[in-house]
Amino acid sequence: MNRKRLNETGITLVELLAVLTLMSFVSIFTVSLIVESTETTDAIRVETSLRDEADIIVSSLIKSLYTTKQAHIIQNVTDNDNSYLNVSSSPALCTRDTAGNLILDTACRNSLKPVGFVTSNGKTRLHLRNDIYEVSNNNISILKSSRIIGDPNTVTSYQIVLVLQYKTRNTLKEIQFVNEVQPF
Repeated sequence: MNRKRLNETGITLVELLAVLTLMSFVSIFTVSLIVESTETTDAIRVETSLRDEADIIVSSLIKSLYTTKQAHIIQNVTDNDNSYLNVSSSPALCTRDTAGNLILDTACRNSLKPVGFVTSNGKTRLHLRNDIYEVSNNNISILKSSRIIGDPNTVTSYQIVLVLQYKTRNTLKEIQFVNEVQPF
């Protein structure tokens, strides 16, 4: 009978605890790897969304400015909330005084259309003369720190600084894009 007991097969409690310990280490490693890859995927998705939206905005702005004659760009309006170029369909309507300051009479003012970033009701939008571009992704917004840099009286090219923000409950990311365009 003793011989029969010695031949019994099975695992001991120590072996079972060793297997459970090893399995817990493997599962912790696996779960942390999955969490890290999910966070990386989300970061890539956010940055891709921002870059896609920036491509659309900047290409629309470049297309609008590139097809505009330099003589039609009357002034650069930049303040805390806005940064746009006033473009006139009839630049002869907009005259300057002897000091070179723009005379904004009714005829000139009515001929001006903004090309750039205009903030109203706390939301910055891209104005392209008669069109207003709305960002399609609700999590992405154009920040009012976006700018068009360049004085039409002294330069022939303009620097576009576009600042976009991706905001959700868990994510807040800002990214800045800088481009240069030269009107026709």
